[in-house]
Amino acid sequence: MDQSRSRNPPLISPLIERPDLQTRGQRTLYGTLTIAFWAFWIYLWVPILALLAWLLGFQQAYEYMVELGGYHHVLDVLKTYSLVILILGGSLVLWAGYNIFRFRGVEKRAARPNVTHTDIAGDLEHDPKSVQHWQDAQHLTVSHDDAGRLLDVRHGSSSSAP
Repeated sequence: MDQSRSRNPPLISPLIERPDLQTRGQRTLYGTLTIAFWAFWIYLWVPILALLAWLLGFQQAYEYMVELGGYHHVLDVLKTYSLVILILGGSLVLWAGYNIFRFRGVEKRAARPNVTHTDIAGDLEHDPKSVQHWQDAQHLTVSHDDAGRLLDVRHGSSSSAP
């Protein structure tokens, strides 16, 4: 038997889902209407926003900033901050450009060579066979002198001294 089909076919939306099919005038009108209705929506909220501002004390802030000219000082501070941000940002861009120019084509992230038992043994002033034995152990007790040199290494019941 054939697969069952829905009795109601899906509805095709009357809205245009592809703005690229609209003319430039239609897109401009649509954008203008959208901005106008958003502005009207915000205008409807103005009385509630004014009430909230009054409850939170923004009326006093308006008095100091607008009526008494406090915004001039804020603008001066913003100019100073903008200048500092531009100087710092510019110096970072210059530093990055310098590093790109200097290290172009140079790969500095090379793998470090593996440390061998002989290297460790030379630093600890012991033989490499003891160091390998210590690395294979699961539990070690290590004693050092006041200068940090290795005095004694015990693993299990055996002991090894320098």
